[in-house]
Amino acid sequence: MDSNFDLKSKYEAGLRKWDKYGPEFIPAWIAEHDFGSPPAVYERISRVLSSGSFGYHDEDAKLGNSFAFWADSRHSLKINPELVIPTVTVLQGLAACVEAFSSIGDGILYNTPSYPPFLDLPSHAKRRSVEWPLIKSEAGWQYDMDSLEKILKNDPGIQILILCNPHNPTGLVLKKHELDQIINLCREYNLILLSDEIHSDFIYKESTHIPTLSIEGADSVTVTLTSGAKSFALAGMRCAVAITGNYLLKEKLLNVPKFLLGGANRMGCEATIAAWETGSRWMDDLIHILDDQRLRLKSRLDEEIPKAKMFMPDSTFLAWIDLSEFNPGENPAKWLREKTGIACGNGPDFGSGGENHIRLTFGTSVNLLDEMIGKIVKGLA
Repeated sequence: MDSNFDLKSKYEAGLRKWDKYGPEFIPAWIAEHDFGSPPAVYERISRVLSSGSFGYHDEDAKLGNSFAFWADSRHSLKINPELVIPTVTVLQGLAACVEAFSSIGDGILYNTPSYPPFLDLPSHAKRRSVEWPLIKSEAGWQYDMDSLEKILKNDPGIQILILCNPHNPTGLVLKKHELDQIINLCREYNLILLSDEIHSDFIYKESTHIPTLSIEGADSVTVTLTSGAKSFALAGMRCAVAITGNYLLKEKLLNVPKFLLGGANRMGCEATIAAWETGSRWMDDLIHILDDQRLRLKSRLDEEIPKAKMFMPDSTFLAWIDLSEFNPGENPAKWLREKTGIACGNGPDFGSGGENHIRLTFGTSVNLLDEMIGKIVKGLA
């Protein structure tokens, strides 16, 4: 895997990551790595292009078997391919689930800080937002398991819990005993659990991703949502899946208006299937590179600019960095961008717990990562 690339070509590729701020800035703001896709993806897309097969298609029907193979080979999760529902994106699948499993005015519970679209989803669907804040300590971020049942007892109108596991932006990975407790509470309080596991392929050696659907009792309350978008840099291909725990949940989800589930793009299906069926060794190589990158970033920040506080992420290629000691104001990302030329995600956009933080994507080349760190150190010295 080539971990270096031509910067000029990136800025000319029509990618949002590189277009938003232009060549005056180095982009580290969006959760997309720069390592492309497995070779089989390019071969598969080339065949479709050369044949001119751009009409209506049924390739999405093959996603179930392909994802079942990937889930088994990467996470030892046995799933029924018939319970895999194609969607366009994970967010679109989440929105369809909110429509299927809740009503206007119901509560939607999620962790904060949170992936920003989760913050907007309830209000767009005329539901109520209910926060379950993470706890930050000297040891890092963690789930406040003691508060979860209190929240559910105090608000019987909560119908859905959205989990992002692994967690964006902190890189936190839920442990089995935590998932056991969450599933038991969902069953006790009649919640549907929507488990966004889009980052689950990025697990480092000290951690283990436990698929929610592998937990005893999860099949009756869980819909897992995922995609190859993060793992294989395929976000523009518009293809994702929702995996229901049983046929009853599938039936309820498919009762939403048909077009709310959309239709996965032909190219996205082809690319995703090729990646899931052939990309395991490629993924291993990518994780090795990203592991080196997170260690490099953490080490250099600790040594060269210790006032920028970063906990080591257990997963993802995202660093959640606390700039509190610099007093960066209401928009830490803008403050950092103007001082360093590095465009990061803005912590307050992630809701409660995001104050004074930025999110930096370290899924890039060693040379570019070193350049970014150097600019941050120089700009904040």
